Amino acid sequence: MGTRTCYNASMSNSPGAKVRREEEIAFLAMEQVLGVDIRLADANGGDKMPDGSWENRDGRTRCIVEVTSPPADRLMAEWAKAKREGRSQAESGAVPLRLNELADVCAELLASDWAVENIEKLKAQPADERHLFLFGRGHDVGHYFYRLSDSCEVGSTEPVADLVLPDGISDVWFRGRARRKSGQLLGSTEVWLARYGTALGWQRYVVEIEEQDLPSPAAGIADDPVPAPMRHTKDRTAVGGTADS
Repeated sequence: MGTRTCYNASMSNSPGAKVRREEEIAFLAMEQVLGVDIRLADANGGDKMPDGSWENRDGRTRCIVEVTSPPADRLMAEWAKAKREGRSQAESGAVPLRLNELADVCAELLASDWAVENIEKLKAQPADERHLFLFGRGHDVGHYFYRLSDSCEVGSTEPVADLVLPDGISDVWFRGRARRKSGQLLGSTEVWLARYGTALGWQRYVVEIEEQDLPSPAAGIADDPVPAPMRHTKDRTAVGGTADS
């Protein structure tokens, strides 16, 4: 797996649960960028604990992360219905362009009730760094995250102003576009990321994630074309091991 960097100055688990697919994508991406091992922090703490924790390479800096997305209950219900009925899963509607307003979009998202709830969860735990990792389930939000991360592509010219992060939050990550590199059953996917940190400002990355390292998709939303024995997910209750999903 490799990382390409381009610089430009509520998913809590129940006790004993395994990492969900969207969480694992976030953990694997952050591990590649930061060079750390992320542990599952909420396996025994339920909704009150953040999703992941780690120590930086200095061994003294404690960091935590919450992986979440805007509520999309209606979209998920529609996709589940489409799966049951054998129809393709699609979205309809229009997304406001808001050209050159990406920083405003980010600020509005971070001020939303669902985001504030997750931010307060992070702030309730002792840590030197608190990271919020955001992804969009639907195109209504994903559209803006794509554009944030697309600034890593040659020729992208849309400026993005600096953010004012909520008190106590050191970094906010936005998962953008993803591109499968091959048509094989198992293969790598390139994932674009945008990150804003209080210390470094905007940064962009492209990471590669192997399908075999991910848990299966949610059964109610999509069938898994990959046989279970071919998946080897990381055991995040004991970093360094693997556990079949």
